[in-house]
Amino acid sequence: MYWLYPRLPLPSAEALVMKMAVLTVEELVSLSALTHEAVQFAPTGGNKISSQGLGGLQEKVRDCAGQNGYPDPITDDLLRQFDVQCGVLLHQNMYLHPSEASHLEMWAFLGCVLLPDIVRWRFPGERTSKERFIGEDRGLRRNTFGRLWWRAYLLHQPNWTDPYDLFKYLFEDDLVQITERNSIAASPMLASAFCLSFLRAVEQYDSIPRRLLMREASKRLFRLLSMISFESLDEDALRNHMDNIFENTAESLISIRS
Repeated sequence: MYWLYPRLPLPSAEALVMKMAVLTVEELVSLSALTHEAVQFAPTGGNKISSQGLGGLQEKVRDCAGQNGYPDPITDDLLRQFDVQCGVLLHQNMYLHPSEASHLEMWAFLGCVLLPDIVRWRFPGERTSKERFIGEDRGLRRNTFGRLWWRAYLLHQPNWTDPYDLFKYLFEDDLVQITERNSIAASPMLASAFCLSFLRAVEQYDSIPRRLLMREASKRLFRLLSMISFESLDEDALRNHMDNIFENTAESLISIRS
């Protein structure tokens, strides 16, 4: 069973962000709510989540943040830990269908109404950018909560002892290279296979900067997407292709440096 979430129209979300972006975490807690006069629901695709369900999600996310220092300023060493924990929590508890998760207005509701304090806490500063509350400028990839749900969804391995291990092993720069390339992120199977080969390559070619290896390999994969139907390959063939991409990328980078 899937839940349908309130959708906050973007003009209403932008109006809220105009003032929320500079408020304190404590002020935003008092402004957070379980509904908004402008929200709408999709007519089909699941059951509308109840106010009780929204309140439960709100509490769980704040508890997760609390384990990582909230409401005190988040430290650099806890950023990644919170992102992983919150991504897993959202994926396990929201009961979202990917079609519902693709709507920006739904994530705008979470960022601007349900949990604006967490957005401001996770992305502090003199002003938190609009895209962290809404995600408008660069889609869901920059929304505080949408980016985490999609990462957990893409890298979830249901047959593993810990289905989220792959998500936990990747760094922020690694994930950005995957999720901000639509051609890769459109397929969980392709994204997972690529990331698994990347982790193997990181161990094998430890002299190559991790970020450089991922960036150059993702470019190579992008070029191959127009020639190879990776979706039609079986698991072994897909793994071999991904491993070859990283092997060729590493050899090219080593030759340039030597």
